[in-house]
Amino acid sequence: MNIDRVRISGLFDTFDHDLAFQPGERIMIIVGPNGFGKTTTLRLINALFNQPISSLAAMPFREIEVSFDGETCLVVKQVPVSPQDNGDHLPLEVTCDRDGKTYDYRPRKDSVDDRALGVPISAIEEFIPSLDRIGAQRWLNLETGRTLDLAEVVSEFGEHFPTIIRDSQLSTPDWLKELLASVSVCLVSTERLTRHSRVSRPWRRSRAINATRTVKHYSDKLAEEIRKLIAEYGALSQSLDRTFPARLVSDRQQSSGSTDSLREDLRLIDQKRLDLEEAGILAREHTDLDIPDLGQVDEAQRSVLAVFAEDTNRKLAVFDELYKRVSVFKRIVNSRFIHKQVAVYEGGLRATRDDGHQVELTKLSSGEQHELVMLYELLFRAKGNSLILIDEPEISLHVDWQERWINDLEETAALSDFRAIVATHSPEIIGNRFNLSVELGNHLV
Repeated sequence: MNIDRVRISGLFDTFDHDLAFQPGERIMIIVGPNGFGKTTTLRLINALFNQPISSLAAMPFREIEVSFDGETCLVVKQVPVSPQDNGDHLPLEVTCDRDGKTYDYRPRKDSVDDRALGVPISAIEEFIPSLDRIGAQRWLNLETGRTLDLAEVVSEFGEHFPTIIRDSQLSTPDWLKELLASVSVCLVSTERLTRHSRVSRPWRRSRAINATRTVKHYSDKLAEEIRKLIAEYGALSQSLDRTFPARLVSDRQQSSGSTDSLREDLRLIDQKRLDLEEAGILAREHTDLDIPDLGQVDEAQRSVLAVFAEDTNRKLAVFDELYKRVSVFKRIVNSRFIHKQVAVYEGGLRATRDDGHQVELTKLSSGEQHELVMLYELLFRAKGNSLILIDEPEISLHVDWQERWINDLEETAALSDFRAIVATHSPEIIGNRFNLSVELGNHLV
């Protein structure tokens, strides 16, 4: 399911914003003067899909309406709480029209019995490193900067708690959980170069807040992905090798295809392995595949080579998706950087100057780091059928890079199958793509 339109009424008690994707377009650019709510709009959409519903109660809007394809519409309103409510509910009302049915929900003020958690409160930050405890039942989310109470911690980090606790303590109805989970929403904020986490010091009772450059974090994540796929490749290779004799015998009756098609299959296998080595996904151990003169082999030998070719294709196909993304990543980055090149290898990302000297990723310029971080977000973190919210992509980017940015975004959106809402002040980002822009501020309350 895709998000087609977002209407926000009463933002700051002043603005009504109507954000709609143009037919056939994956990108929307929102523009407007400072103070008109570009960043707040992105944060509001992100909060609806990624944070506890209670977080919306403190945000400055009157109503948000999200329209999906398939004629589904979700509306969240801020409503007054009646004296008869006894303070049990949040000042929110949620309704949804879907498949000819109407659903409604009044969120309650969730409370969690700390005695039923299964873990002591003092241990929560030990197994959720992105939290830092700042009060008796208050935690700071180091990645988002939000302060959370216990119920919000259980809601936002529910996978860390026993299912029985998560389901029994928090009251979000299944239809709303399903709808919100149907679209993956990711916010790329302006504070994208640094990530914060908590570091425990065993020899001291105090804890330190560790600031890590995002570019280094993403390099490590890419290394993890490469190692995982290499392990998958190895496991599949062992499986195919074990069954090779049996499959060879069973496939003997099958045609091995023409000599020309087999020769082409073997050539493409050799090229694919070379491409993976050039991309940095496989170690450089390449020697040309020693392809025999197929005109001199008999039918039985061609059958053996055909099974070999099929097996090798299956093994190398493990890397297909990563290869596409790495290729685009390297091409875009290395067409931007001057006197430097970025390579991918088993350890992640590596930057070198033209003279061959390696440059620490954290020592790259802020513009270079912004480029790497945003591209990584779009190519490796974005999931299919997702909505990416990007705030001020122009930060630290040279004008020339800004002018080419929308083209890069369109390419990555098509590859990763996402839609994007971009908030910007930069006319260079927009370029001649005025058809994608939505100007905020034309509709006052």
